[in-house]
Amino acid sequence: MELKIFTEEEIQSLFKNAINIVYEAGKIANQYFKQNLIIENKAENSFNPVTVADKSTEKKMREMIEKLYPNDSIVGEEYGKKDGSTDFTWIIDPIDGTKAYISGIPTWGILLSLLRHKEPILGIIYQPFTAELFWGGFGQSYKKMSLDNHRPLSMRVRKCKDLSAAIVATSSPLISDHFFQSGLNEIINRSKLDRYGLDCYAYALLADGCIDAVIEFGLKEYDVRAPEAIVLSAGGIISNIDGSYPLKGGDVIASGDQRVHEQMIKIFSS
Repeated sequence: MELKIFTEEEIQSLFKNAINIVYEAGKIANQYFKQNLIIENKAENSFNPVTVADKSTEKKMREMIEKLYPNDSIVGEEYGKKDGSTDFTWIIDPIDGTKAYISGIPTWGILLSLLRHKEPILGIIYQPFTAELFWGGFGQSYKKMSLDNHRPLSMRVRKCKDLSAAIVATSSPLISDHFFQSGLNEIINRSKLDRYGLDCYAYALLADGCIDAVIEFGLKEYDVRAPEAIVLSAGGIISNIDGSYPLKGGDVIASGDQRVHEQMIKIFSS
């Protein structure tokens, strides 16, 4: 299937509109951050929190997308799918890292991505409390460290020839999947440094060349499509834990260097 060729003007318009959407959503998320919120649990046998901040933020994003792109599909964590008539689908995670959010830890972020024929062509990670914005797509990847008018800085993953020199981020050293636990243990033990609980912020750090790998388990599509676009546009690799692609969520590995990526896949496969 031949994909539409976008002009530079069209690409910049998509970026501009998507960034405006997350900026406006961030104003809402910031209003509730570090406040005493009522917390609902969406799961029966585990803790999967949601608050008015998640819901209000997604509502704002959906309203803006529907006004700008009324014929596109939308998929959001809190309000499900709206079918459109085009080849484009906007994927929303209004607050990725709600557990961090309700704990007052600024590693959560607003995720927005755009798919065409189920392929991510644009992704944004926005941390409104710290005013850090990361975005990528069409082979371009950028960051802004504040909301001022300073020029965006380009991002690129860094080289790392071996796992022993790598900084690896993962949600937790203990996972519910016993099949992969031994592999995760080996990667943590072999790596130079391990970090935990960074949520979407870890992928931004990877794209920006600050860390070398991210491993996460049990993701949904809305968790991964924005980071996927940014990591790929920054020259990184992202795949399922067995090395396959494309992604639909599940168990995911992202790396800045193919050599480290292959080492980690080999550990899990063995």
